[in-house]
Amino acid sequence: MDFRQLRQFVVLAAELNYRRAAERLHMTQPPLSVAIKRLEAEVGAALFERDRLGVRLTVAGGAFLGEARRLLEGADAALEVARDAAQGRVGTLRVCAVPSASLALLPRILPEFARRFPHIRLRLSSGSTVGILGELQRGELDAALLVPPASGVPGIAITGVGRQRLALAVPSGHRIASQRTAMLSDLAEDALVALAHSDSPGFASEIVAACQRAGFHPKVMQESSHALISLPLIAAGLGVAIVPEALRRIAIDNVAYVDLLDVSGEPLTYAMALAAHAGSMNPAVRWFMDTAREVLQARPA
Repeated sequence: MDFRQLRQFVVLAAELNYRRAAERLHMTQPPLSVAIKRLEAEVGAALFERDRLGVRLTVAGGAFLGEARRLLEGADAALEVARDAAQGRVGTLRVCAVPSASLALLPRILPEFARRFPHIRLRLSSGSTVGILGELQRGELDAALLVPPASGVPGIAITGVGRQRLALAVPSGHRIASQRTAMLSDLAEDALVALAHSDSPGFASEIVAACQRAGFHPKVMQESSHALISLPLIAAGLGVAIVPEALRRIAIDNVAYVDLLDVSGEPLTYAMALAAHAGSMNPAVRWFMDTAREVLQARPA
């Protein structure tokens, strides 16, 4: 017995007419009749009654019909699951993001991704750019949102997704805490709490370059592994920090946020990118990358 025989039986049971059933099955009537007889021989019971009035299911045929349908539905479901898995529509996707992307970008990407691929299980984590790149290279992650490094990383495909705004985080008692905006040059004499170059060289380099364009070299007095850790240092009055604007969503005592402008009077920004292992065998990676690009391009921050 095979699935082809079961499908032939189910179609004939629905039509109760050999000619119409054969047409639906794209075959001629004699081979269908032979196939049904072989199936009956294998079952060991007559499944249809044939007389001058037509074709009817026997009691055995009626009992067999329900089970045959369940078997075919199960086979179809198995095929669909296998095809979806091959296309990346089911399975697990490991995604990591720097903290600012976790706050600002993932909440925009994930609802659409979940709508399109509801059977893909997401495993989310957060980390620094350098740590994320290492995990991607070792195959411990599938995709990531990070601040791109200044140069390429072997084995990693990196795609820019635009620039995000920066803000200034200062202690509540700081001289410019009550201002709505500040120029980057206003920070020339302030101690800066900076993101460590060893953790996010791309972000750290952008900050240093922006300060130099504003006419000063930043006085880095404290370093942190990522932007979130900078905030307790600011609250303690140990300096000011240039942080992703997404951190405004985090309320912390004794920290105020101020819009930050560059030398041209435009909002200060930093780059953001999607990254994945160039040789990833997980097809869900492509679906995530495509969805992220579409969402971020359609609704720029």
